[in-house]
Amino acid sequence: MTFITDAKNARYGDDGIIMADVRFDDLTSPDGTPLYLPYIATAYDSADFGPQLYSDLKSGKYGEVEPFIVTSEMLTVARLEKHDEINVWRNQQEHGSITFSLNGHRWDCDKASQDRLSASLEADRLNILPADFFWTDADNIDVPVKSTDLEAMSTAMSTTMFLQGFRIHERQRQMKEDVDALSDYQAIKDYVVGWPEEGQADNDKTRTIHAAGDG
Repeated sequence: MTFITDAKNARYGDDGIIMADVRFDDLTSPDGTPLYLPYIATAYDSADFGPQLYSDLKSGKYGEVEPFIVTSEMLTVARLEKHDEINVWRNQQEHGSITFSLNGHRWDCDKASQDRLSASLEADRLNILPADFFWTDADNIDVPVKSTDLEAMSTAMSTTMFLQGFRIHERQRQMKEDVDALSDYQAIKDYVVGWPEEGQADNDKTRTIHAAGDG
């Protein structure tokens, strides 16, 4: 079992960790001086001596633990990291799938669906669209469609994707402004990336667009 001989230079780090120089098992340097090794102690350390070392450091057994001091550079890095997280969210949202309603059906709306619809419209223009052509809706129902239906779907899908894309852009801009306005380090780290409310996120998954005669 590892024995803690001494510890010094303890200082708090991010998330409550304590960094310190620790002397294990009376270790010495080749010249005979005590050998201290850098160590990060946490309350849930998996090492057999870890939790006790953390408790001893926190209690002041090895001297006062220096407080965690946030520098302007740390704030800048934290904001940049949160911006990166927001960018990842934005990219995921832009490549995600939503649905829209048209002619009594819900339809998938994403870039892959838009590509397939464009190909179908081109086939219709070339007069090679099968007479029994159909489109499978978001509820997995095969719906017979004609040229006018494809045109209406294309308009509705493009409109839905544009509106959703702008909502995503607005939201990511707002989140970055929120983060840049924060001056508390932990508040920046804890800022939750996403739609403002769970209900809003659910609502943004479906856009209802009615075609003429849809009621």
